[in-house]
Amino acid sequence: MEPPAFWAKSGNDAHPEGHPLLAHMLDASAAARAILLREPPRTREMLAHELGLSESEAVDFASFVVGLHDLGKASADFQRKWPAGMKRLEEAGFSYVPGGLLGVAHGPIGEHLTLKVLPRLGFSENVSRMLARLLGAHHGFLATSGEVKSARDTIKAEKGPWDEARLALVKSLWNALGAPITNSQTLSSELALWLMGLASFADWLASSPEFFPYGRDLKNPRAYLTNALSLANRALDSDQVKWWPRTPLAPVPPAFAKTFPFPPNGLQSKVIEGLQNLDGPGLLIIEAPMGGGKTEAALYAHLLLQAKNGHRGLYVAMPTQATGNAMFARVDRFLRTFGDRPHDLQLVHGAALLNPDYLKLREVGDESDQTVLASEWFSAKKRAMLTEYGVGTVDQALLGTLKVRHHFVRLWGLGNRTVVLDEVHAYDAYTSRLIEGLVHWLRALGSSVVLMSATLTRKQREGLTAAWGAELPRTEAPYPRVTIVGNSARSLAVPWPEKKMFGIESAPRPADELHADILRKLGKEGVAAAIVNTVDRAQGLYRKVQQALGSGEPILDEGVVIGRRFGTLEIYLLHARYPSRERQVRERALLARFGKKGRRPRRALVIATQVVEQSLDLDFDLLFTDLAPLDLVLQRAGRVHRHERSRPATHTKPIIYVAGLDEDPPDISTDYWDRVYAAYPLYTSWHLLRSCKQILLPDDMDTLIEAAYGYRTLEALPESVRTQAAAAMEQLKRDLAEHELQASQIVVDPLHRLLERLGDDHSTARLGLDDEEENPYTQRPLTRLGEPSVQVVPLYEHDGGHYLDPGFAHRVPLKGPISADDARAAYAASLRVGRKGVTEKLKREDVPGGWKKNGLLRNLRPLFLDEGGAVKIGHTELRMDPELGLVYIRH
Repeated sequence: MEPPAFWAKSGNDAHPEGHPLLAHMLDASAAARAILLREPPRTREMLAHELGLSESEAVDFASFVVGLHDLGKASADFQRKWPAGMKRLEEAGFSYVPGGLLGVAHGPIGEHLTLKVLPRLGFSENVSRMLARLLGAHHGFLATSGEVKSARDTIKAEKGPWDEARLALVKSLWNALGAPITNSQTLSSELALWLMGLASFADWLASSPEFFPYGRDLKNPRAYLTNALSLANRALDSDQVKWWPRTPLAPVPPAFAKTFPFPPNGLQSKVIEGLQNLDGPGLLIIEAPMGGGKTEAALYAHLLLQAKNGHRGLYVAMPTQATGNAMFARVDRFLRTFGDRPHDLQLVHGAALLNPDYLKLREVGDESDQTVLASEWFSAKKRAMLTEYGVGTVDQALLGTLKVRHHFVRLWGLGNRTVVLDEVHAYDAYTSRLIEGLVHWLRALGSSVVLMSATLTRKQREGLTAAWGAELPRTEAPYPRVTIVGNSARSLAVPWPEKKMFGIESAPRPADELHADILRKLGKEGVAAAIVNTVDRAQGLYRKVQQALGSGEPILDEGVVIGRRFGTLEIYLLHARYPSRERQVRERALLARFGKKGRRPRRALVIATQVVEQSLDLDFDLLFTDLAPLDLVLQRAGRVHRHERSRPATHTKPIIYVAGLDEDPPDISTDYWDRVYAAYPLYTSWHLLRSCKQILLPDDMDTLIEAAYGYRTLEALPESVRTQAAAAMEQLKRDLAEHELQASQIVVDPLHRLLERLGDDHSTARLGLDDEEENPYTQRPLTRLGEPSVQVVPLYEHDGGHYLDPGFAHRVPLKGPISADDARAAYAASLRVGRKGVTEKLKREDVPGGWKKNGLLRNLRPLFLDEGGAVKIGHTELRMDPELGLVYIRH
């Protein structure tokens, strides 16, 4: 039987006959083939190995499977959606019982039909079942059991030769591709994932009439396929897509000193040495002090791993958007070293379009002389992880391990790549469990992983190594070290001739005493940082300095008041409660003054929260810090005497002044430190820092970190805190177990959970969210624990309009379409609100209708302020201060 005129795309004025289903299936097969032939050889080798086929047969098989993705459209339930198309079928003898159709999506129908037709071609029942299930998910989710039952029921309403026609349709596709089949009796989870990602990618490409126009001759399916392959290659080469053949940056990597403008240090040399004996992809855990060259080590490791394993690209995952922005510039410079062909580089996070460096890559004109570009096609949120090179947040990668829409596309994009995760110590037990799930998947998908951290416990290293399928050596090299994991794990000591002795002294905790102590110890010359645990405390400390010194003179940068000048003293404030653009201005200003090559003022004080702990290359002469878990205190210490430079005579030795250290017992509740951090590591940190007058790094790192998180430390605590610490320790154990359980319930790990249906698996709730959507119940990203928060855009109400600025110059609409410029400006003005009670009220507010259709604004809510910049919600007043940021005032 000849396949009937099933349609896939309804007609338009140019082609009223529409686009035939067989044509679209062949287009998708051609797109899949073109993509696979541009993959590194190792990708095709892995496919062939999994299928037990030759490489060419494996490509045929994968292309055929992808072509089947829309088989569900060959049903009465779908075909009736276009009356002109259904009329043609009715004239050929196809009909249905009108009341029997249920309006089922074509994905679940396709799953049911694929399971019926593949055994008739010789596929095993098990392979047919797995292929049917994974293809049914090409629109983002596996079908539920209820949806598949409805699909079976709706097929029963068909009258006429539907089954025979569908078999003829599939055979036409099968024969055009050379009748590929596998004798495998099952498919691995990693192969299933690979086919799921490839199917969605190829379908998106094939669904574009710009790339695959309607009206092409379909009389000879083989000839049509040849033409479609030509169109697919043209689409991949196009300015919109730029999916070039995945070739290594350097098949023979140049020497380190030719890649970077300096010779390798001890850490970088040890990474190079360790990779020489690694056979195949690997896991590298790099632990070294802050500022030790871990980033360059990771980038050079990518060169070596890519040349050895044929990896198809690189993704660098950072803890925050701010650190992602900073890393993006570094990776851009790295890629420009290799100019034999252009390289596509994407910035992968929600605010990427606010980054000027990224926008420059997207807006280039003549690409012929550009080394690094940013393809517009891959900038779409669901496609960004497919790009060859990317820098973004760890959340974007972790979403691949959760059952959100098209999560498998993210994982497919990360397959057979080098994936770098920085600041691994920064994550709690919940996110750490998700990272372990990601590492497990990346190993299965043939990727290499580089994890970087300044401080890790042995338990964390054990979990990460186990996720790779290996066991940590019983005896490890001392810190700093590089752990190389293949089939087994090796621990390599890193020579570190630079020893740094930090003095530990106490500082008063109350802000009115602390500010005076800071100014006294800063003296007449030098640069100090005060890192405190909450935004309220940072704002209060900044106010105390102002009250003590007078009004001062505002320091402006890009129209933003970033600080105050009091004679020779400059003070600055940085925290996370500023609008996005203003925070970026402050970060750039601090880097320009206190970075490695910054033009330092003679006398300055930077008051900040934890935002300066991670990946901001800032250097101070002395440090004041609130009591915090010891690993974070040591992380903060990395900002003291970070670079070699001349210091004022009074600050030649790095000293850390710890607020609350002289209290016995320490007060961890008055300033809400125990709301920010678990109480037990606060007690152990207090005890360990009081016990030593100085710390030698890196020598003391292992001993201190294990003691800070080791439960046996309880016995050494003084009587004054032992009872409270014992209760805190038990609470910490309960919290860690609960957080790990929560993560284990939603992460797609073990791998076989990939094909478990939503509602049929062991998750506590059906997620069913889009890939960047926040959980509506918790109002937080799915990849993080923490207090609920809402991202808002402060809007000043004036004369019936809503403005982004207190001067009422930039008005933004709430209804109707919003321009790209207005959307970017609104996002740049956004910030997160996390105050209890306020959050509950705001998350009940609806997103404005004009914002819901905009990718940047669809999860943002307006925060309506009066002309003075304030609003009262419940008992809390929220006030936007141009210098302090968002201030909460309790009434």
